[in-house]
Amino acid sequence: MLADYRERLRRLVACSIVELPDLSKRRGLQGVELKAAEAREITQSLCAGSRKVFLDERGRQMSSAGFASWFESERNRGTREIEFVLGGPEGLDSGVLELADMVLSLGEMTWTHEMCRVLLLEQIYRAHCILRNIPYHK
Repeated sequence: MLADYRERLRRLVACSIVELPDLSKRRGLQGVELKAAEAREITQSLCAGSRKVFLDERGRQMSSAGFASWFESERNRGTREIEFVLGGPEGLDSGVLELADMVLSLGEMTWTHEMCRVLLLEQIYRAHCILRNIPYHK
């Protein structure tokens, strides 16, 4: 499903996915050490000048129409690049969350990392369909 939504989205807007290595497996880190190491990796991978949206369960929740409206606002203010960041299984380090222009929640339920990617891509695709009056949203 991820590939399907990525392909659909690419027809509407430039989109790439950058996946960082799983440090819990690679370095055997856990807990606070894992989150801190992931924060360093995330920080190094971010692009200067982009808008940064980090996903966290305590973030802002939006309807699909509200998310589309947010994209439109970003476009109107001249935003050219938006980076969405999903943390690892322990969540995001509080220090790296401070880099976010917005913290977004996909809801109060817990989802696997893989599901979050699909849900996020689907909602980004849906938002662009709403903005272009493509009937997918209904």
